[in-house]
Amino acid sequence: MRLPPVIRLVVRNFTSNLDPISITIRFGQPVITIVVLGTMFSSIISSNVTGGTSYTAFLVPGMVAFQMITGGVISGNLFWLDRRWAMTEQIFSGPFLRSEYLGGLVLTTLLFSLVGVGVMMLVGLPFIGIAALSPLGVGTVLLTVALGSIFFAGLLITLGTRLRSANAYFSIQSFLQLFVIFLSTVYYPITARTPKVLAAIFYGNPLTYAANTIRDAFAGTLGASALEGLGILAGLAFVAFVAAVGAFRTLELGPIQ
Repeated sequence: MRLPPVIRLVVRNFTSNLDPISITIRFGQPVITIVVLGTMFSSIISSNVTGGTSYTAFLVPGMVAFQMITGGVISGNLFWLDRRWAMTEQIFSGPFLRSEYLGGLVLTTLLFSLVGVGVMMLVGLPFIGIAALSPLGVGTVLLTVALGSIFFAGLLITLGTRLRSANAYFSIQSFLQLFVIFLSTVYYPITARTPKVLAAIFYGNPLTYAANTIRDAFAGTLGASALEGLGILAGLAFVAFVAAVGAFRTLELGPIQ
């Protein structure tokens, strides 16, 4: 049986453009972060700061949310390297539509993000010794990461259609990645002592809403704040995806540096 074009492109993305070492590093780095930072900081950071839980219990949901950036970066890099080595021209000249190629990138993003979530769960849940998530909690975590992944994939793909320099693309991508991660609640909470300027930046960061929503799912305290976070992520994902679709329609093929 012949696979649908989008699935064929996803298989191609997995088999031809992603080497085992890179995959190991991408998934291994968050695992090491959980083990090392969780062990070291739990002994020096009071549970009063992290909402009554250990620092590790605070960190694990943040690293789960981090996977949506991992998926988005992988998709953006795949697209850029396809442009760099003229693979987009070959794909579009074959039996694939631009919409199918974009759909394959987004689906690749989702699969990598969800694999990363599974890895974080396997490592984090036993490590911090908390009860298993409820079905509603699992669904909330997966939906949160999926929406965030679509947002970051759409953002980076749109960026990749507009830049023709590898130095510019990867420099901006690295800056955005660091900015989004460190100016969010992945590693630390917002408290009364947080400078107001930083707090405002944190609340303008999509990763903050993802991390907080996932923490609510882990703690079994899903409520209005989780719905607000999901709503914001859904709106951002829609805007980013529409932007990527528009960028693909006007994508200029040809060599880039």
